[in-house]
Amino acid sequence: MEPLRLECRNGLAMAFDPDTVLRLRRDFRIVGALEGSHPANPMQNNYFGLPLVLLPEEAALLADTPGTTTLDRAQLSWPRTEHDHLRFNLYKDLHSRGYYITRAIKFGGDYLLYPGEPMRYHSHYIVSLLGHEQPLAPRELISLGRLATTVKKTRLLCSWDPSARAFAYVCLNWSEIG
Repeated sequence: MEPLRLECRNGLAMAFDPDTVLRLRRDFRIVGALEGSHPANPMQNNYFGLPLVLLPEEAALLADTPGTTTLDRAQLSWPRTEHDHLRFNLYKDLHSRGYYITRAIKFGGDYLLYPGEPMRYHSHYIVSLLGHEQPLAPRELISLGRLATTVKKTRLLCSWDPSARAFAYVCLNWSEIG
């Protein structure tokens, strides 16, 4: 199979070819985000077109998978910090479980998890990465759970457990509680 044609600009991996975008979704469960405007209607902002901009996590995952792309790690400026490395490892863990993954900024989280193709399925989880020893006030816990329930999702709190050398996951779903 031919390697994916991705370009790296300003540290971001992008796909400009529709066939590459299709292969990313179909073969690798990589969703990215369309960022371009349509030439016929450049002022609209409801529907975007090519290029497809990959999350840093998506680009790093592809760069770490031999033969998938012409990108290499030297072209990517991510991950840099310890938190970036945790995010990347969480992304890899969730991706290995078969989920499609997108950003969850508008839901107050790190990722949204979809059980299948996002054009066909509703996301089930809002994922939030927390520090292993990070205290969480009861008010924050309630806010996270209520926000997820309001948008018909389950909040998934994740943290790296160094003693188990694995991620620990806790689900908050207020609709099942009360």
